Amino acid sequence: MNKLIVGNLKSNMMMEEVGNYIYKLNASIETDNEVVICPSLVHIPFFINENYKIGAQDVSIYESGAYTGEVSAEQLKSCNVSYVIVGHDERRRFLKENDEIANKKVKQCLENGLAPIICIGETKEEKIMMQTESAIRRHLLDVLMDIDKEIMDNIVVAYEPIWSIGTGIVPTAGEIDEIALFIKDIVKSAYKIDIRVIYGGSIDSHNIDKFIKAENIDGFLMGSSSYNPIEFAKIINKI
Repeated sequence: MNKLIVGNLKSNMMMEEVGNYIYKLNASIETDNEVVICPSLVHIPFFINENYKIGAQDVSIYESGAYTGEVSAEQLKSCNVSYVIVGHDERRRFLKENDEIANKKVKQCLENGLAPIICIGETKEEKIMMQTESAIRRHLLDVLMDIDKEIMDNIVVAYEPIWSIGTGIVPTAGEIDEIALFIKDIVKSAYKIDIRVIYGGSIDSHNIDKFIKAENIDGFLMGSSSYNPIEFAKIINKI
């Protein structure tokens, strides 16, 4: 099965840097895997390219209408966006978003034909207290609450252990593989569907090799390692 490789560029790059990033990335990618680039909302139109798909870093909980500053799922769809990152730890920490808000965003995505990339993971405290599985189960089922399973086929779950993001501390491939299977089993048991589970957390071109062959990991979500197009392409090509 081909892997799903997602680059989350976050709030990086000025307008004058976008063209150089795209040029270097396009010149360096050699892969049959599915690559998704998630630039800042203002840069999305510049990234439309046949070499990869476009993702958004966020979406409104509202439909199109009188919601100043919000960007709806319908608007993203009209800009050739295919994926949307939902529930990222940074939005939870800095913007105080919770599972209820993530649930509304997932519904907006699915109702408009977008594939949500649902981010879940345990904190350092939860890991120390051996509450990883209970935390993941709670977050996952809360985010998927009251969603029609008939439209859930496109969901992707990104396992991002919060204690690993940006720290350089990475779980073993075996640990990640077990959690990925655990997530798939939860969704299979509750909704009778198969989903893709990807991993994110301090991935770079030096450690990606140990994760590539993990049986239950269907791809990767990268943050800082995707900012440099050469480094990002190196990781993509290794995968």
